[in-house]
Amino acid sequence: MNNQIKFNIHDIEQLMWNATLETFQQAMVEILSMLDDFLMATRDKGRYEYKEKKERTYVTMLGPITINRRYYWDKDNKGWVFLLDQALELKGREQVSLGLKELVVLWATKGPSYRDVQERLKDLFGCQVLSHEKIRQILIQASDVLKNTFSEKPIVKRQVDALFIEADGFWTGVQRKRRRFRRKRETHMVVVHEGWERRQGQGKKTDYRLKNPMYITVIADSDEDIWEETWLRITQKYKDINKTRIIINGDLAPWIRAGTEHFKGALYQCDRFHLKREARRVLRGSKGYIQQALYQIDQNNPEKLLKTISKAIDEAPSQEKKVEMETFKMQVQKHKESIKDYRQRLKAQGVRISPAWRGMGAAESNVDRFKLRTAKRGRAWSKKGLSAIQHMLGLLYEDTLHNSIKRLDISINEKVNTDELIVMSAGKIAKTVGRKALGVRQGGFPATSRGTQGYAKLFRSILNSCPVG
Repeated sequence: MNNQIKFNIHDIEQLMWNATLETFQQAMVEILSMLDDFLMATRDKGRYEYKEKKERTYVTMLGPITINRRYYWDKDNKGWVFLLDQALELKGREQVSLGLKELVVLWATKGPSYRDVQERLKDLFGCQVLSHEKIRQILIQASDVLKNTFSEKPIVKRQVDALFIEADGFWTGVQRKRRRFRRKRETHMVVVHEGWERRQGQGKKTDYRLKNPMYITVIADSDEDIWEETWLRITQKYKDINKTRIIINGDLAPWIRAGTEHFKGALYQCDRFHLKREARRVLRGSKGYIQQALYQIDQNNPEKLLKTISKAIDEAPSQEKKVEMETFKMQVQKHKESIKDYRQRLKAQGVRISPAWRGMGAAESNVDRFKLRTAKRGRAWSKKGLSAIQHMLGLLYEDTLHNSIKRLDISINEKVNTDELIVMSAGKIAKTVGRKALGVRQGGFPATSRGTQGYAKLFRSILNSCPVG
């Protein structure tokens, strides 16, 4: 008996999936037809004169559907209209549904590439639905629509005692046709948050996350751009910024230190991760001094750190290494107050330190998340494309992307080959699978006479000559 069955669980699973899509497609067409009937019955007959029905194919999250909707002459506006299209806000010759576009934007932001989204849609529907270039265009258009959302004034601005700003930069490839004299461009990234909150765990095993983070990215053209954008975003969300305590954390890059000029009274802290990395690099080869330097950094003791570096300079193996250490020493000397933990410095000023305040250094881990999508897979970007994906990643990590894309109003002109875009019906699979069942005798089975037409056909074919009971 087993040798006579020429289909497997995968065939049945595929049948169920396609039959489910077909069932929902049919249900959707019926619902739309009922709406069209309702609009026909309740229309202003003195204004809308019915002429005929016309087909429209629409690619949805459930696959392609074709609807016949009524065409009217609008006597007031002297033009042809589809009342159903107006009611459903279907634009012109648009062929891709808003739901599918929302899915494309989500996948394009979360996924590794636009081609990956193209392949996912191909796997879902059985053929190519949208090209990777069109998917890229959808995401760029979505970003353009959403970029102005931060400028909409919230109902109530938030007021907080302190804001934490963590800044860092990273490099991405430049597309060849726009490369000219450079192969990479830098992005300045600023993460603004209200502090930390517990995510899970207790005691020493507690895991924390940033509280209400904002991700601001600007492709580096000038130091002013990133801080002007940061100031604008912050003032749109918070009130009394001039009375709010601002702590800025970053490496010693000039563009990061420039943030203190935009936020008067801001406290600047040298990022521990970058400082320790630089200490390891400079003191490499100087026996025992690396661990001493790292210890002094953890102890917030720049004076002893300077002494450790001086000892290493005295024992430098070469003049070149000595010059490198001297340069590092000068940096530490110039910014030695910034090396101290911000909590220690604020406490010395008499400021009450919240027990929820933690050590800063979130920029590096967040840079890695952005780089994973934009820089770690060898990709090159146009300036416009890079700006768009970085903006969408920011919304994703702020946990606002899902709600934001609900407001999308994107029109694309992608021509979808609906003749090729076919989800195989249950009936067609029944003919294919059923023919492979041999020597099966017919028996009574309710599903052979009711249910969807495809299921009935399939079960009648499979159960042909097969006793049941």
